[in-house]
Amino acid sequence: MTTYKYAVKDHHSCGIYLELNNLSQGVIIQEGFFDFLDKIKNGSKIPDKPDPYVPEIVTDNYGASHKIALLEKNEVYDLDVQNGCASANKESIIAAYDEAINRYSALEGKVAYVSHSLVYLYEGNYYPTNKLTLLFATKSEDIANNNDKIIFAGQWDVETHLNVEISKQKREFIAEFIQNDSLLLIDGPFLAGDGMAVFKGIIKECFLDRGVISVFVVKNSYSSLVTDCIPELKGKYNSDLHWSNTILKPGQRTRFYKYTDQKSSDNSKVFCYLKFREGSSPIRIEIPTPVFEANVRKINTVMDMIYYFILVQGNYKNPQARPIAIAEMFARETLNLINFNKEMKVSHLTSTMNQERGMDFND
Repeated sequence: MTTYKYAVKDHHSCGIYLELNNLSQGVIIQEGFFDFLDKIKNGSKIPDKPDPYVPEIVTDNYGASHKIALLEKNEVYDLDVQNGCASANKESIIAAYDEAINRYSALEGKVAYVSHSLVYLYEGNYYPTNKLTLLFATKSEDIANNNDKIIFAGQWDVETHLNVEISKQKREFIAEFIQNDSLLLIDGPFLAGDGMAVFKGIIKECFLDRGVISVFVVKNSYSSLVTDCIPELKGKYNSDLHWSNTILKPGQRTRFYKYTDQKSSDNSKVFCYLKFREGSSPIRIEIPTPVFEANVRKINTVMDMIYYFILVQGNYKNPQARPIAIAEMFARETLNLINFNKEMKVSHLTSTMNQERGMDFND
């Protein structure tokens, strides 16, 4: 039987989702969302915010404080699309996460309107769950002190503070709604280049203890971990993508490499590069090291499924595993439930010149 649940009790509105076959779907609205929106617009006092999230900062420019290990004998391995198709149809639960963000730059600070999106592929159908949230960050102590829910950008710049909070929301959203024993595909890197070790704190509780195989799919990267660390490759290639594109044929992946930060061994991942088509850039696949080690016998099948999902999506200009592409579609569409730009234009915030010219881009 299909059951409906009120996700958020708010005097302006309620987010409603339904549960079908124990998979929730629908749109959830952040508690206090409309109160927060009204008070940003009106400049009045805002309710208390939760304790700030302070992540460990990492960067995509790893310098010399890292170690790369080769985990497989051969440099290149073939992928099996037929096995990927068969396995995808047999896999009990496949999930994917992505988010969409509208940003509004004002002289007083920056606002972010976010849709977190998690979809399940179950018995041939997609079940989406989305959560809409609102954030505001500023470097003005006066504004932050008078509005307790606003983020004071005292440690980093405004954009980084917003990204940190969005990252916190991301991991909390996934931890709440991910089903046990799922294959979870996540858009973007495991150790994020924009400064957030997003998932490091929940690997055991959210992934290992619940049997979730988390795989991160990275489409664009200037990383040179492999080409900087392997002597015979150093200086020959512009980046790891350049190198992997040179050695791979369509339907192949590189060997897996293990990256470990020598200053913090918790910053560790296993990764490889996958090429799905001639003339299109390879894609990097990252898996947290403990997750890889706990599921090592399943990884080849997981790689075949990812290859299959990329081919099924069929978008050569913007390649992506199909479940992630579906999650992105729902993220973008649910942002349209609220006319964010209209709300900001009638607020008391003064937009920046770049905002007016349309030069502050959304994610």
